Amino acid sequence: MSLFSNFHVIPFLKNKELNLFYLAITITTFAESMIGIFVPIYFYNLGYSIPLILLFFLLDALFYVIFAYPVAKAVAKIGAKHAILVSTPLSILYYIGLYFITTSWAVFVILPLIWAIRRAFYYNGYHVNYINHSDRKNRGKEISFLSALAMIVSVLGPVLGGFIAYYYGFVVLYIIGSMILILGSLVLMFTPDCYTELNFKSKDMLKEFLTKKYAGILVTFIGYSFETIVGKIIWPIFLIVILVSTQKTGIIVTLTMLLSLALFYFIGKITDKHKKELMIKFGTALYFFAWVARIFADTATKIFFIESYKHVAEKVLYIPYDAKNYDLAEKEGYFKFIVIRDFYFNFIRVLFYPLLMLIFILNFYPFTICFILAAIASLGYIFFAKD
Repeated sequence: MSLFSNFHVIPFLKNKELNLFYLAITITTFAESMIGIFVPIYFYNLGYSIPLILLFFLLDALFYVIFAYPVAKAVAKIGAKHAILVSTPLSILYYIGLYFITTSWAVFVILPLIWAIRRAFYYNGYHVNYINHSDRKNRGKEISFLSALAMIVSVLGPVLGGFIAYYYGFVVLYIIGSMILILGSLVLMFTPDCYTELNFKSKDMLKEFLTKKYAGILVTFIGYSFETIVGKIIWPIFLIVILVSTQKTGIIVTLTMLLSLALFYFIGKITDKHKKELMIKFGTALYFFAWVARIFADTATKIFFIESYKHVAEKVLYIPYDAKNYDLAEKEGYFKFIVIRDFYFNFIRVLFYPLLMLIFILNFYPFTICFILAAIASLGYIFFAKD
């Protein structure tokens, strides 16, 4: 009897390749959820100023831009699953290196380089593997199912990560997370790899979306790039300022995730039955007010309710947004679209990081200004809703 036969009640789970992909990404997400939100907090606790923390991630984005095409060439040769496997030791090296971040400027520069190359290998491998085995007709349900699995393990990740960081330190947290990352990448090796061709030149990278045809998509990419900087770097630091401890931060993040779990299948089903463009428009409106609400988050209670609403709004927006991204990728030549899209995300971030650094150097209500700008940037998703 097949290991996966019990899951055939759901049509798209008949795909063994996709099942293993779900398992691998779920394990990897668990490790990342234990660690990811605490990296900016780790820097902050070490005494780094917010402009200096932003400089670290600016270097990460810059190195991604530089190595996007060379890594894409490597992924085309070694295959998508091996790309994810290659990313794992780079992750471990990065997390171990964080322990030595205060020893010299060389480490401060080398670690963003390692992380940028890791991200390029991992996300190229992730997207190529998913597109090769996904079903366009069920893509909304597939993405929502994968997101639900990821959310389930992410419910435990921040709490566990917060307690480990509090009682044993960040180094132990990084070691445990790294071991789980290894397990996640090895799961994918049980089935044959999938390959793709690199059918574009490095000179095509910058000009691809700078045309009238892609104007709306470019606006969306600009908005996405900015608001995710604030969401993944500025917001966690803001949480630690308000909540004081890593324990409280982990618990708040976990509880708010729990409230959005029940919506995943429902949102995915609607995405497959209705126009993704309509869902994106509705989700954009909800998500905009989630950012506006963060301006008023000054107590643990407010943060809990605001984050609960934000997680719901985020999923209403991101599930159809991700589904349409994959639809566009298939239409435009999926590997080319993915590589150049992620190149643009990081190129745009390179331009935005200095602005955020300046906001915190001036220190005039910097968090409030960042949340207002992120709210405005989130409106960019609506330009992705064109047919």
